[in-house]
Amino acid sequence: MEDQVEEIELKPVTVRRTFTLRNNVARQVAVNFMPSRQIPYGTLRLRRSNSDSEALLAGGADSERQADIIVREMEQLQRLMEDNPVSEELRREALRDLPQGLTMKRTVRAKLSASVSLRSKHRPISFYKRLKYRISFAMKKGRDRISELIFSIEPWHEAIRHVEGQFGSAVGSYFHFLRWLFAINLLLAMLLVCFVVVPQVLHDQENNNKTGSMGFLDFVSGKGGFEDSVLFYGHYHWGDVSALGPLTYNMPFAYFFTMFSLYFFFFAILCYRTAYSYRRNFIEIAGGLSNVFATKVFCGWDFGIVSQHAASLNASSIYNEFKELLSEQNKKHVTMSLCRRVCQYMVNVAVTLCVLALVAALQYGLWQLLALDTQLQHWEIFVSLIITFVIALCPLLFNLIVRVEYYKARTALYVTLARTGLLDISTLTLLLVYWSQSGTPCWESAVGRETYRLVLLDSLVSLFLLPLVEFARGFIFKMSSSSSSTGPEFNLSYNSLTLVYNQGVVWVGAAWCPLLPAALALKFLLLFYVKRECALRACQPARKVWRAAQTQTVLYMLVTLSLFVTLFAIGSLFLRGSSEWCGPFMKYSAVWGVVSEGVLRLPDRPVLHALLAFLTRPGVIAFLFLSLCVATYLMRARARAQRSMVGILRRMLVLQAKDKDFLLAAIDKVSNGEWLYNPREEDQSADSHTLKYLQEVRKPSNAAYHFDVTRLNHSEPRPHRAETRPHRPHSHHVATRRTSEDGDTDSSFSWQGSATCLNNTNDDKLE
Repeated sequence: MEDQVEEIELKPVTVRRTFTLRNNVARQVAVNFMPSRQIPYGTLRLRRSNSDSEALLAGGADSERQADIIVREMEQLQRLMEDNPVSEELRREALRDLPQGLTMKRTVRAKLSASVSLRSKHRPISFYKRLKYRISFAMKKGRDRISELIFSIEPWHEAIRHVEGQFGSAVGSYFHFLRWLFAINLLLAMLLVCFVVVPQVLHDQENNNKTGSMGFLDFVSGKGGFEDSVLFYGHYHWGDVSALGPLTYNMPFAYFFTMFSLYFFFFAILCYRTAYSYRRNFIEIAGGLSNVFATKVFCGWDFGIVSQHAASLNASSIYNEFKELLSEQNKKHVTMSLCRRVCQYMVNVAVTLCVLALVAALQYGLWQLLALDTQLQHWEIFVSLIITFVIALCPLLFNLIVRVEYYKARTALYVTLARTGLLDISTLTLLLVYWSQSGTPCWESAVGRETYRLVLLDSLVSLFLLPLVEFARGFIFKMSSSSSSTGPEFNLSYNSLTLVYNQGVVWVGAAWCPLLPAALALKFLLLFYVKRECALRACQPARKVWRAAQTQTVLYMLVTLSLFVTLFAIGSLFLRGSSEWCGPFMKYSAVWGVVSEGVLRLPDRPVLHALLAFLTRPGVIAFLFLSLCVATYLMRARARAQRSMVGILRRMLVLQAKDKDFLLAAIDKVSNGEWLYNPREEDQSADSHTLKYLQEVRKPSNAAYHFDVTRLNHSEPRPHRAETRPHRPHSHHVATRRTSEDGDTDSSFSWQGSATCLNNTNDDKLE
């Protein structure tokens, strides 16, 4: 509770003095009955205080009157009489510090509560508000229980902890990211199967729809019997499908609104996850973390561990975290000349331009390959194989190219992720643009088949080919007799970008291949166990250990960016175009007609049609975009201001800690009788934090105040300050500080001569 400040002014005939008393509320009541307050002054306030003090000193039958007096004294403080939790806590602390018995405190508390209730403007809580609070509390408890349940069934927890204990948080971030993508695709697959696939399957069973032959090449290419199945967009019915009994199910509405809701729902989840990860890994640690090692030493161990295996995993994990923290702290900042830095920047820019030219050349070659007219059977399988191998080999090439540049380990990883992400997103966008402009009947199913082949062929590469290469490389390293050779490391950037690429393929193909998320979820399930075995049995811990907590944020950003580009492409190429050859939107002039004609009925509502046409004009969209940019700029400026304020508050905390250290040392010296204590005599160096603190930082409003010892003599009038200032040789330090205007007087106060002055003053009073 904050100390209350009261200025008590006493006016004798010849002496005037002012004291500043800092105390809490309970002590304030006792101050009113100190001997210095019992002098019979001619004021109504002090006469009442005297009678009150006599009542307080009396006991027994006057306990009720004593309680009234204490309540009346406390009622004079406005902060105690407010009806809010802070004032209630202040009243509780005041009663706790009150020098009275427990019965008296209970009486005072009852009277104070009644007085606060009478003064309060708040009405009792109504029935509906109580019901609202109970519902909110029940929902909060439900959310907590659901979160506890999810945490209790969290998959692969021990497996990821084992990997982190062996390889550190960098490799662990990959498996965390893989698990999160698996959960996303599993949820997406369940919703699509329930709302889109199952009704179509029921409709096919009722109408006895049969599919063609399904061979191995048909399974790989997605043609034959698979082409006219629930796997692709073209098979879904364009009207109502019969459900259980007399109920019907509108397939166009279900298909459109399910896809629309799921895409934007997962986009919102990705945006929230990315923002949360960015705030946690970038913003909150922007000012640096203090006492990290002490926190890890004293708070890093999990005392709930009961098994020896879990204890060894936790110990190895803490060991790797210490290595990461020490490597971060012991970075050597090499000073380079301006010419060398310019040369390094030029090399980085030149290599980046070459990589961009390579990506553009690959996209041009892919477009020519897709447009190639050939009569080869199953040519689309060869095209998909070429795309898969390009996507698989380019990250390795980018990983070699980045070694030529002058980047740190973490920056090199981010650069490789960005370049490979650009290649993946541009490739998928090019495929979508090509098929939409090709003029092929039912091009939507062609896009679905293309994405299906890419996921299938990449599964063969990720689950079979790459693990064989990694195990062969690990076996060769183990059989090698050379002890100086370094073992193969877990390629974090390549494996992470494989996940980002597969998820990008699903974002593009889920609209035209509803079962594609289920296939990717199954692939991620198998990939987790394959990659875990590869990491534990065929890879070695990295030579340079570094923290990779921020890597997950970059991966979330890439997945969010791929979904944003997919939404933009689908909105531009699919929703505004017609789907007259196949699919559930054959009856509409455009896919967007499901909403405009089927739901809103815009042809019958010209006013609503004109309003929507106005809202979709480029000028309105540009205005909204500019408003979003301005809001983003304002939020960024506010974040920077808050960051600067956080820095100021942190420096203030450091200064307060130094103040406490200084005052504790001064009190220790005074208690030991060392009255000649002076901080400047101990440390005269320019690096003394005390001198810097006194000279540059602390400049209070009373910096020129000087404590006059002659004030202690109340029998004589006090001379003017200007007259007494030259006759105080013991205040040399104070005068020096006041002249130099460098701040606090309490820090440079010299006790030299203080005891002598006090003794002389007492002798004068005795005389």
